[in-house]
Amino acid sequence: MKYRKKGEVGKVINIKNNIAIVSMTRNEACQKCGACSHGHKSEEMILEAKNLCNAKIGDKVVIDLASSDFLKATFIMYGLPLILLFTGFFLGYYAFSKFGYESLQEPIGVLSGLIFMSISYIWIKSKEERWKSQNYHPAAVEIVKD
Repeated sequence: MKYRKKGEVGKVINIKNNIAIVSMTRNEACQKCGACSHGHKSEEMILEAKNLCNAKIGDKVVIDLASSDFLKATFIMYGLPLILLFTGFFLGYYAFSKFGYESLQEPIGVLSGLIFMSISYIWIKSKEERWKSQNYHPAAVEIVKD
């Protein structure tokens, strides 16, 4: 896997086997990816990352996802719901025009778009546990020197 080496920096607080337990500050982009212990409201988060740089406790490390994993995760979280939003809108909009309800086209289009988008988020949430156990794991890719 090819890592980008331009991720976030965190501090290693523990090592288990070849997994680094890293404490880092939460940013906007990573709040909902599901690869770490999410759902906490605090600025600090703890995550498990593959220890590819042989970091020791106390080291500051760059945390990243493989480039391909990052793109897949981004598409799943943002692209898929957006596609289904537009698909739902156009299906609802044109279905009601076929039945002669021109005055309801737009509200039904918006409603069906939101329903389709909601379904995509429910589907994503249902698959989250399986994806966590697969390839969408962060990795400590570089030790940062002070």
